[in-house]
Amino acid sequence: MIRTILIDDENNALEVLEILLKKYCPNVEILEKCNGGKAGIDAIEKHQPDLVFLDIEMPHINGFDVLTATKNYKYKVIFTTAYNQFAIKAFKFSALDYLLKPIDFEELKEAINKISKLENHSVFDESLQKLMSQLQKPKEKRIALPVNHSLQFFDFEDIIRIESESNYSHIFLMDKRKITLTKTLKEVEEKFLGQDFFRIHQSHFINLNHIDKIYKGENAYLVMKDGTQISISRHRKDEFLDLIKKI
Repeated sequence: MIRTILIDDENNALEVLEILLKKYCPNVEILEKCNGGKAGIDAIEKHQPDLVFLDIEMPHINGFDVLTATKNYKYKVIFTTAYNQFAIKAFKFSALDYLLKPIDFEELKEAINKISKLENHSVFDESLQKLMSQLQKPKEKRIALPVNHSLQFFDFEDIIRIESESNYSHIFLMDKRKITLTKTLKEVEEKFLGQDFFRIHQSHFINLNHIDKIYKGENAYLVMKDGTQISISRHRKDEFLDLIKKI
């Protein structure tokens, strides 16, 4: 059996994860559910688990504070996060496992399967160090994007939004300029990982810091600081509203 602790600051997330584990992962024993980082640290010291499901963004004591406080205990980690962009590049670089909320049961089973085969703690510890060093790097302030036959540098804070048009992407800037790239929105989006941007709609990628108003309801939409109205995709709505609460 894999002895595990669940750490999250949202009771609903803890309950859902518990249900999924009990239904789809019979080889996992839940020792304790912990609301918040402080309770999580206490539980790790008490139970010394094999595995910890650890939320990243928690108030007061976040996931990395928990790791630092319990660094003398040997356990594996599966990170959970509500952010579909937060630190994905860093996770891929470190080869550590993470699950995006809402958690998919197939991805959960796959993550548990990987953990059960991972026996070398030294390899895991090295991956964890890589992750933390990547995430603790300061955010880049500028990005270089190919424009015509050259690379053009943009300040992230000057970009209001990016809109797709077939295989092209249009960047709209604070100074009202529009720059067109011969790249799909998906290709451009990958370069913005870790920044304060969100894919609000199939054809719109926005700077969260340039939102002026949000209109909720069945046909939810938002207004950017340049006056542009953008519909909020129905299947991205809950994720977006949860994200807004945390910034």
